[in-house]
Amino acid sequence: MIDRLKAHVGYSLQALELIQQVIAKPDLTEDYLDEVVRKIAAIEREGDEIIRRLDDNISKGALVPSVIGNAELLLDRIDNILDNLYYISKEIRRGYIVWKNDNIRKIVEGKFREMLDLDKTIIEYVGAMLEKTRDLEFCSRYARMVSTLEEEVDEVKEYILDEVYKLSLSAVEFNHIISLIYSADRIADNAQDAVQLLLSIISAI
Repeated sequence: MIDRLKAHVGYSLQALELIQQVIAKPDLTEDYLDEVVRKIAAIEREGDEIIRRLDDNISKGALVPSVIGNAELLLDRIDNILDNLYYISKEIRRGYIVWKNDNIRKIVEGKFREMLDLDKTIIEYVGAMLEKTRDLEFCSRYARMVSTLEEEVDEVKEYILDEVYKLSLSAVEFNHIISLIYSADRIADNAQDAVQLLLSIISAI
């Protein structure tokens, strides 16, 4: 189970890195973005297959009954991370045209990128915990660090919201940037849930 979860976390990092490349690219085109979405869609399908197989294993008795509930929730939270990254890629593809607005571009290249950088570190910490599931002290320390980073993501989200409401944006521009920041926030939220569930499972076993 652990190896497959590590593979899933690796897929999330691949997807996030593709999105970071999009944000860093100055001359976006529809063809380029279509290709990025296709790549992340393929990654997301691989992730779904991992979750399906793990669900099957759990249903066949691969885990002791006392941890099955938390294990199922853990799979859901891990999967949600990749799902939100896939959503971000599609939202960028749909709405990148509004990045011509300097205010939007500034947010995307600044604070939104900062949220994704924090998300990346959080996901890496989830991976680190999965590498050392037998070390409860290590995992507890990393879970605390994830919690701290999740709070930082929240703070950046609140800052962006404050800034967005000061701008005279169209409905399309407003909805686009709000969709992006809330998706990035959900990545951190799901990762924090995942590490707490993982800790519970490790402690029980």
